Amino acid sequence: MTTNMNKFVLAFLSVALLSGCEGFVGGPYSRPDTQQYTKDGSTEYVSGTESFESGIIKAFPDIPIPANHKVDLYRSVIFTSPNNTMGKITLVGSGDVDSIYRFFEGSMTTNGWNLVNAFQSSTSSMYFAKPGKFVAIIIEMDGRGSSKVSINVGPE
Repeated sequence: MTTNMNKFVLAFLSVALLSGCEGFVGGPYSRPDTQQYTKDGSTEYVSGTESFESGIIKAFPDIPIPANHKVDLYRSVIFTSPNNTMGKITLVGSGDVDSIYRFFEGSMTTNGWNLVNAFQSSTSSMYFAKPGKFVAIIIEMDGRGSSKVSINVGPE
């Protein structure tokens, strides 16, 4: 009797686990494509992940994204309240730490950020501020020729 009960419980947990994983197949943010109208009146369809990625980029218009990087939707998060928008943007792409460091060094100041301090090495970090906001940027190589950038945005 105990063996049959164990088999039943194991089968039930297996089905529950597999059913629970179904939501992850489409990615971290999965919904049907949405219809959107362009400026000229034509219709286009945008997938849920494209919409989520553009939402992250729009939430922080003064934070530049290197052209050779994409937002990692699994590791990015935004928190919005009536007074603040903060969060973590994780980018993945190609490029060495030094060129990405130089990109942020120039682009952030162009967007009105003041460099507070920076550390440059195989894992570089940069800290910027502007009135009411603070940004920490961590740039790392992953050993396969690609890089990961973590951008943490919060209140000053």
